Amino acid sequence: MMQFEFMEEKKKPSHFRMPDVCGGRLCGYAESFRELAKSFEREEPPKVLDRRSFFEEERLRENCSVIAGHLNELADMMEQTAGEVAGLSPLEEKDWSRLSHLLKKKRLILEGACKVPTERGGRISLCLRTDLATGVQAEEAREPLREVLGKQFSLSLNSPEWVGREEGSFYYVEEPVYVAFTGFARVVKSREEVSGDNYSILQSERGTVTLLLSDGTGSGEGASRGSGFVLDLTEKLLETGYQPETALRMVNATAVTKGEELGHPTLDACMLDLERGDCVFCKAGGAVSFRKRGRDVEEIPGGQLPLGIFQDLEPQKRYLRLQEGDSIILMTDGVLEAFRDKGYEEAPRKYLAEMDELSPREMAEKLMQLAIFASEGNIRDDMTILVATLWKNP
Repeated sequence: MMQFEFMEEKKKPSHFRMPDVCGGRLCGYAESFRELAKSFEREEPPKVLDRRSFFEEERLRENCSVIAGHLNELADMMEQTAGEVAGLSPLEEKDWSRLSHLLKKKRLILEGACKVPTERGGRISLCLRTDLATGVQAEEAREPLREVLGKQFSLSLNSPEWVGREEGSFYYVEEPVYVAFTGFARVVKSREEVSGDNYSILQSERGTVTLLLSDGTGSGEGASRGSGFVLDLTEKLLETGYQPETALRMVNATAVTKGEELGHPTLDACMLDLERGDCVFCKAGGAVSFRKRGRDVEEIPGGQLPLGIFQDLEPQKRYLRLQEGDSIILMTDGVLEAFRDKGYEEAPRKYLAEMDELSPREMAEKLMQLAIFASEGNIRDDMTILVATLWKNP
């Protein structure tokens, strides 16, 4: 936990030396990682005569390139964190006094506070305790923060939910401009008990919501294990702070190493930025996706190759600027296969354009019903549909 020095009479941070030290160390680490990355970069092609040695050298060069990319990504994250640490600042004296007074009414004792500016809104770090044996919910600090700072804050996903007698650190994140409502629908292939599709919806305190969808090779338990492994690893990388494009490259490198054990699952990642109101698609073999704006439906083409085939994967990437009410629809290729007699992508595009005033869950379920009807109930492959709709935060 970060330590501050406080003045006796007002318990206000007197100076801020720790952020400078931490920020400097992080930047130093980042520089070291970049230098290490350079040592792995091998731009010259392999100079060998026989075919076997050539391919071994080429594989080594590709592996070194992947490692260099990972090290540079780590350096980027360290520099970003260093920027946040360097921006730490104590509350103004009047804000400190008023916040402390309002928190006391909630039986919360303020021991420390600082502002943490970020690219996507601000964060507040509070050191709190209570004299109540039963404790106090950390959510109780939200209203005092709103009254003092004039902004809505939510308790960080990684913060404790209760304030106890021992001092603890609690982080409050400024609520973003937009919120995303999500829904899904899925069915399993006929005569199978387990779906080979796996999906996940991640919400980050950085103000993003990420939709992940993976279609395993084939169907049943084997396909589910492959897509499940890919999804779990991608979640961990995104939660660590990696961007979707880099996360897909790292997952692909792991898939290549495991070979046929995983098969060749696909992976769709769509990250929505709730502060800016845009999104980025990264695809590795995934089926076509859609952006719906009223009756206008735009197609986001599917990725070319699934995971684990080539070491040097370049995910298909697409940026979209969103508006309030826009919906993002992801689906596995089983859905398109169900519509093959109706033009594959053309059918879901037409049906989505005709859907008005439906929630994300209703939209996913309606499209799934149409896919089952189009295939006359003969479900040839696992089908999964994810929908997210963007709205202004009230």
